[in-house]
Amino acid sequence: MRILPILSLCSCAAMGSVCSTDWKVTGYYSPIESEFPSAIKSKILVQNLSWVNFNQNFLTEVKLEGWGLTRFGWYLGYYSNKWHKSLTPLDSRGRSLELGTVAIDREYLQIGNTVSIPELNPVLGRTMFVASDTGSAIKRKHIDVYTGEGQLAKIASWKVTGNKRVCVSSTL
Repeated sequence: MRILPILSLCSCAAMGSVCSTDWKVTGYYSPIESEFPSAIKSKILVQNLSWVNFNQNFLTEVKLEGWGLTRFGWYLGYYSNKWHKSLTPLDSRGRSLELGTVAIDREYLQIGNTVSIPELNPVLGRTMFVASDTGSAIKRKHIDVYTGEGQLAKIASWKVTGNKRVCVSSTL
């Protein structure tokens, strides 16, 4: 398994990390159904539940982002071409998503790698993250940072997006 490409790497001895530039960093968040005022509804089958009506724009955003908070207080997720219910938004391994979770390409980095992205401090108030999620759209030098729930988290996901310098430490 390759950890990082040799191109444009520098050793950051003080951090025990390997750093490189030109990483694609994006953000993802959990939409909140009540923040979607549209009256257009769609009926969907939620696994192990029943048919439920939801705001169409909310459903579209959940498909894109992964999980969303419903008006019922539980989370609706979309994966394996089906709708699912959970008490919390989940990562690709079925664990609760937490603010700052980062999704990575497991062919490129390892689950458990500590990742430092100094440019995110003004947006998220932190620079250190642990790689604990994956996503089908996350390829090579791409890291996707979970920014939380609702409109403010959506705005933060836009603010973290861009090419950044990233330092990767060994697996915990």
